[in-house]
Amino acid sequence: MTPPLLLLYGLDEASHDFEIASTLALVKAATEALLSRGWRVLPMQVAHDLITLLRPFDPGEWLIFNLCEGAPAQEFYYARVTRMLAELGYAFTGSDAWALDETQYKWRMKALLEAHGVPTPTWAIVERAEDVAFDAFPAIVKPAAEHCSYGITRDSVVMNADEARAQVTRIVGEFRQPALIETFLDSPEYNVSLWGSDDDVSVLGISTMTYNAFDDIRDRLCTFDAKWTPESEAYQRIPAICPAPVSPALQAKIEAVAIAAYRATGCRDYGRVDLRLWGDQPMALDVNANCDVSPDGGFANAARAAGLDYADMLERIVRLAMRRMPTRDPHTMAEVAQ
Repeated sequence: MTPPLLLLYGLDEASHDFEIASTLALVKAATEALLSRGWRVLPMQVAHDLITLLRPFDPGEWLIFNLCEGAPAQEFYYARVTRMLAELGYAFTGSDAWALDETQYKWRMKALLEAHGVPTPTWAIVERAEDVAFDAFPAIVKPAAEHCSYGITRDSVVMNADEARAQVTRIVGEFRQPALIETFLDSPEYNVSLWGSDDDVSVLGISTMTYNAFDDIRDRLCTFDAKWTPESEAYQRIPAICPAPVSPALQAKIEAVAIAAYRATGCRDYGRVDLRLWGDQPMALDVNANCDVSPDGGFANAARAAGLDYADMLERIVRLAMRRMPTRDPHTMAEVAQ
């Protein structure tokens, strides 16, 4: 018997308009897709008090489809939510609190990649502009604990230490957090969708973003506008191609690095690894342990390219999480019934 699903998502007064619109669209699409396959689904919004909200739902009966995201300052920040869910005994989709925290804070993610021998560009974490000692240019400077390309503009690509210091000053002032600086690899970007856990991890698909429309190196990246502003030139001229047109040899290299990065950062159920090339060597840039699963997102595009429709994809994620649901001892249940 399949469990009822609680689709947990977060919105509050600090949520931006585009976040509200994209979150509500995702919840609607996921609910409809799962209902069409016979699942019992209840969407539920989190703002502040998760424990009271969950009290009516027995963790032995309900499975949480975790669509919470949020920044660390918000109550529905994904690592905080999953930590509480685990403490309350719920099984939930996606990575646990440790993996979500380690990938949110990019310097911790980079340290994990290096510790596990995963190729990644040269990097440094910087809290003050005067501390910039980086010399592997061109480089990219970005907030060290953000997601959704927040803080990334064409000026994020820097050619020397003076430009790097200017960007560090902007990021620390605007985002109130350290800046991550790393060597900028001017190549196509590869987004690898993966699913599974531990030793049972497979690549769902590889997509690519190409920057051939732009000659200036500062435009050859996925900025905030390229991701979220439809009227921007970057949004309109940076195509996402899935499956990526790569040779079998390059595909094998990309998949090997992506799987190694996924495992090094403790991802489970589903995730995405972003890479660029240094020569012919794929280098892991970022690990998205809680990647977008909306119908028009990269993960769903990879699923479609693999012959799966949206409901197929969601069901696969649910069934991976079902393996972690608590089992009830039939003898204990009989005693309770008496």
